[in-house]
Amino acid sequence: MATINLATKYEKKLDERFKQSSLTDAYAGKSYSFEGVNAIKIWTIDQVPITDYNRNASASRFGTINELGDTVQTLVMTQDKAYTFAIDAGNAGEQFNIKHCNAVLKQVWDEQVVPEVDRYRFSTWSNGAGIVTAGAALTKDTVIEALLTGHAAMSNKRVPKGKARVTFISETLAIQTKLATNLQNNEKYTTGAILNGQIGVINGSPIVAVPDDLLPAGVSFLIKYKGSTVDPMKRKVLRVQTHPLGFDADIGEGRYIHDSFVLGQKINGLYVYGATASVTATPTIEIASGGQVTLTSSGATKIYYTLDGTNPKNSDTVQTYDSGSKPNAPAGTVVKAYAETTSKLNSGVAETVSAG
Repeated sequence: MATINLATKYEKKLDERFKQSSLTDAYAGKSYSFEGVNAIKIWTIDQVPITDYNRNASASRFGTINELGDTVQTLVMTQDKAYTFAIDAGNAGEQFNIKHCNAVLKQVWDEQVVPEVDRYRFSTWSNGAGIVTAGAALTKDTVIEALLTGHAAMSNKRVPKGKARVTFISETLAIQTKLATNLQNNEKYTTGAILNGQIGVINGSPIVAVPDDLLPAGVSFLIKYKGSTVDPMKRKVLRVQTHPLGFDADIGEGRYIHDSFVLGQKINGLYVYGATASVTATPTIEIASGGQVTLTSSGATKIYYTLDGTNPKNSDTVQTYDSGSKPNAPAGTVVKAYAETTSKLNSGVAETVSAG
C-alpha cells in the first residue's frame, strides 16, 4: 500500500485571546493630578459647630470664635509595572514574520494589563468602602431589594444620586438580576435590557456586569460614586527598540504607573454587598461613662480606629485597638473604626460621637 504524506502548514494569522475594554475607566476618579510628583496631599476643612445666635451677647453673638482647622490625606503612588520581550530577526524571518512588535505590545496591554488594573481598582474600592453589608447569596427574589437597599444606605449618607453612581455586579448575580421577579412584568426591561444583553438602570444609575474574578472573592456587587476615589494612570509607555546594541531583534517594552485611592471624606460613596463568610464584620463601638472605648468585631484579626473624625482606612492618625489598653474619648470626640481579617474583605466603617 502506498504511503501518502499529507501536507501541513502554519497559518499566518495569530490566534488572539479574548479581551475586554476597561470596566473601570469611565467611573474612575480623575479630579486630582499627580503630574510631576509621586504623592499629593489633600486638605479637608474641619466641620464648624452650629449654635444659636445670641442677640444679647456682649462679645461675638455668633458663638465662640476658633481658628478653622483642617486634616490632610496623603496619597502615595505604589504601582510601577513593566513588561518586555524580544522578537529575534532570525526567528521572525523563519516564522513568516507573523509577530509584530507594535501589535504584541498592544495585545499584552489589552489581554493582561487592562484586567489587572480593573482588578486592582475593584479591590481598592471594595476594601476602602465606608458601607459594607454581609449577607446570604442573592436570588431573583431578593437581588433588587438588596440593590435598592444599598442605594438607600448611600442616599442616607447624602451621596448624590443618579448617573454619578454606578452599580458593578458580578456576572453570576447578573443572571438573577435579569430574572428578577420584580422586573418580569416590565415590558420595557424584558424586551430592551435582556434582549440587548444589558443589565439596565437602577435608581437612575447604570448597572455594569463584571466577570466574577475581577471582583474580590465573595463580593456580589459594588455601588460607587464616581468622585469618591482618585485613580491616576500617570504613565503609559508602549515602546519598540529596533535592533538595540547586542540584539539582532526588536525589543518590546511596556510600562505603566497607576494607583487607586479612596478619599477620606467620601468613603460612604462606596457600598459593598458580600457573602457573610467573605466579609469582616463592621465593629461595634461602645463608650462607657467616662469615655472608655470598647471595640468589637466577631472573628476580626485587627481593629483600627481614629479619635479625630478622620477615616481610619487611610488616616495618618489611625491606631490599632488593644483591648488591654482601651482608648478614652472625651465628650464630643468622633470615634471611627473598621476591622480586617486575613483573606476577607475589610469591614465598613463604624462611627459614633462620645457623650463622655
